[in-house]
Amino acid sequence: MTTFVTTAFGKLEGRVVDGVRTFLGVPFAKAPVGELRFRDPQLIGAWEHTLPALGYAKDPMQNNLVLGPEFFSEDCLYLNIWAPETAGTDTPVMVWIPGGAFAVGGAGAVKPEGPSTYDCHAIAKETGNIVVSASYRLNVFGFLNLSGFSDRFEDNLGMKDIVMALRWVRETIGAFGGDAGNVTVFGESAGGEAISALMLIDEALPLFRKAIIQSNCYGSFYTPQEEREICEKYLEFAGLDTENAAGLLDLPYETLLEANKKLDAFVAVNFFGRCSFCPVVDGVYLKDFPTLAEYGGLGKPVLLGSNKSEGNFQVISGWSDAETLTPRLLRRLTPDARGKLLANYPSLPSLPAFGELLTDVMYTFPKIRHAERLAAGGNAVYVYRFDYYTPVLEKLGLFACHVSEMLPLFEVKTDPFRQFYLGSEEEVHEIGTRMRAYWGNFARCGDPNGEGLAAWTPYTQDTRDTLVINKADKLVSDAEAEIRRRFEGLDRVLI
Repeated sequence: MTTFVTTAFGKLEGRVVDGVRTFLGVPFAKAPVGELRFRDPQLIGAWEHTLPALGYAKDPMQNNLVLGPEFFSEDCLYLNIWAPETAGTDTPVMVWIPGGAFAVGGAGAVKPEGPSTYDCHAIAKETGNIVVSASYRLNVFGFLNLSGFSDRFEDNLGMKDIVMALRWVRETIGAFGGDAGNVTVFGESAGGEAISALMLIDEALPLFRKAIIQSNCYGSFYTPQEEREICEKYLEFAGLDTENAAGLLDLPYETLLEANKKLDAFVAVNFFGRCSFCPVVDGVYLKDFPTLAEYGGLGKPVLLGSNKSEGNFQVISGWSDAETLTPRLLRRLTPDARGKLLANYPSLPSLPAFGELLTDVMYTFPKIRHAERLAAGGNAVYVYRFDYYTPVLEKLGLFACHVSEMLPLFEVKTDPFRQFYLGSEEEVHEIGTRMRAYWGNFARCGDPNGEGLAAWTPYTQDTRDTLVINKADKLVSDAEAEIRRRFEGLDRVLI
């Protein structure tokens, strides 16, 4: 059934699917092409006629392992809205920020005719909340700060795209029945990292009230000095020198995507556990590193967590090579720190030990530090660890690896992800139902607790209560004490 809504920018045509009004491929900013290429996002202008919002927009331009560039576009600043028909005038709003190492992914469909990896229908239907998903510029188009080489470039573009999407939500979501003052941002991996950055960006803070951070890859930030090195290398890979950086504006996307691949190889050799393209902690736009910042006065409830075996994804997929990367990590450390780390992971560089090390260094330990800093600032913090894995994930040696919590949360229907829970659909559905309830309750009132759910108390440095999500959920005090012990005194070295 067709449905219509009149927004501050114009009229939209959507569909009603199983009690949820769905509007897909809605522009929130002007297309960042032509004169707007590598420029700050500009809020979309009003449209005159009814705009069909019946299908996903293309995802941001990227190097995709399966699909060619014809499935992607630099014209990518679109969002999707799922609004329950029951939405009144003050319905809580959840805004999904997708991950993908700041290089791949998006909120659109894997293919134009196919479903999205992040179909938010079930979340909206079961929670009663309005859910929005938004794309933002990726890789060189969104996360390369080139203004130091030419004033034709502007910086922090991917993060500014996310802020612009939140601004659109603030100005427009009331037309769908949403409460613009009760917005929760949630995201996974690079999306979770982007949210931790939003909490340290002044212009973003008024645009959301609560945050849910899943599997944040906390180490993927650059200092200004590191970013300059990255930019110089990228320009070299694109066939330019620093004096002619503006020539990047005239290069076709094919050349830019090829330079992306070369930068990936450079970062893999020279930076441990870092994404090739990262937000830059410049102390001005992005104030600090999330694990080192002060959060007094933030006043935002936060739900955050990681998966028990995050690093297995990188190891099994071949993204991280234990034999090569272990020596690189150790070279970064002082002799004392190196000895302590080797004592804690005596079987390095075996694959199981390296997967465990990646999990602890990139996800679990920084998660603990972030939770500590947030709680010390007086913010309500709820921490989880996702332990569940299907027989397929076990057989592959992945277990509760990176992105595995997405399977139940979204009940992903796209390949290859849905293959990981074949034969376990009922179990995955039950876990997903509980997760959506926790997430939805938290978005409604800042507290994930609800009828039929495990009791979940806030995280403090005294109790360190952590909800372990599995076939049956349980609250555990100091669930990751051993990992804290391993890194005592090393946090400033590793983060």
